[in-house]
Amino acid sequence: MESFNNCKPADWETNFESKLTVESSLPYKEYTGPIEKSGNDQRQYRLIRLPNNLTTLCVQDVDAKEAATSLSVN
Repeated sequence: MESFNNCKPADWETNFESKLTVESSLPYKEYTGPIEKSGNDQRQYRLIRLPNNLTTLCVQDVDAKEAATSLSVN
């Protein structure tokens, strides 16, 4: 089994497509590459990077009964 020390770092520069928000035409980038997940996971994922380099993972679960948010600052 490969240890985490031998893993390559994520490439945060490729597979991001520049876009604009619909209502106010603000710029952002959306990841267009594959997002690895379980075959049993029916949720939809979007990885978005804002102009200030804040990167967020948006998760949509149509079966969820409540909404939640989380923030991690390093």
